Amino acid sequence: MKKRVLAVLLGTALIASSAMAQQQTVTGKVTRDGSVPLSGASIVIKGTTLGTQSNTNGDYTIRVSPGQTLQYRLIGYVPQERPVGTNSVINVTLEKSATNLDAMVVTALGQQTVQRSLGVSQQTVIGADLAQTGRENFVNGLQGRVAGVEVTSSSGVPGASASITIRGVSSISSSNQPLMIVDGLPIDNKTMSTGVLASDAPGSLTAFSNRGVDFTNRAADINPEDIETLVVLKGPEAAALYGIDAANGAIVITTKRGRAGSNGFDYSNDFRIDNMRANPELQNVFSPSGLSTAGFTYFGPQYPAGTQFYDNIDGFFRQSVNQRHNLNFSGGSSDGRITYRLGTAF
Repeated sequence: MKKRVLAVLLGTALIASSAMAQQQTVTGKVTRDGSVPLSGASIVIKGTTLGTQSNTNGDYTIRVSPGQTLQYRLIGYVPQERPVGTNSVINVTLEKSATNLDAMVVTALGQQTVQRSLGVSQQTVIGADLAQTGRENFVNGLQGRVAGVEVTSSSGVPGASASITIRGVSSISSSNQPLMIVDGLPIDNKTMSTGVLASDAPGSLTAFSNRGVDFTNRAADINPEDIETLVVLKGPEAAALYGIDAANGAIVITTKRGRAGSNGFDYSNDFRIDNMRANPELQNVFSPSGLSTAGFTYFGPQYPAGTQFYDNIDGFFRQSVNQRHNLNFSGGSSDGRITYRLGTAF
């Protein structure tokens, strides 16, 4: 028994020594821009948890077997891999991956500025993200996408208005809607009240006040498919750029345009189906007992046999299918002097 255990231990030692003999020491330097050393870069043997880090001079040392692969990682840089061959020195140059640090945003009068150079609060939303929501009013698509922005829809009917506030309500009597800027053109997105109509004058017989009329916002006229980017400017910083009308913030919209050297068609569509789970029940047994100032009063005598009834409930709550199609043709000359974009929505 002792001889067998001794043989196993001896064999294990021989295998370990053979594996150690096959390993080699690899050294190198991790840099950026060709010569700037990177410290704290992770160098890991692919498929294992064995690894090391580069020092303050970017130098590293690691033992690895031929045929294995080294992985180089550092936050903010593109990961790279290097197979280990017969070379004992492997130098690696990492490239930056945080390209959004130099992202450009649109501010006043269509001017573009580097995002990180601004000292004001702003946030950018890509137009494609708004179009994918499938909302008739793109304002509803902003819900939950921008910090400090609250969107409230007046109702669920198609074409209903949507109220948008940035950083809460700032005025009790006046409008709290932000200023809309579309390619440098200001748009008033205030919600219209029936109280300003002549038909709502005191004593008017055609007043709309008790009819729940909803006048949609002008933002609903903007096709989400036409939006390239949307920048939300918050607070008094927006007023400093666009004046008192932007005291509640500003939404700067840049529409899509043709690109130089590219010509082609762009088509998209979306569908929506609305259906009632259950229709209201209609009472067809008793007739009205009379007519009062409040309307018909029920219940009167039973309807005579053979009375004809009309199914207005089914016609009112019938399943509806809403669809929208967008067709655009865009392009431009190779030198970029002429760009164009023609589109239609139907």
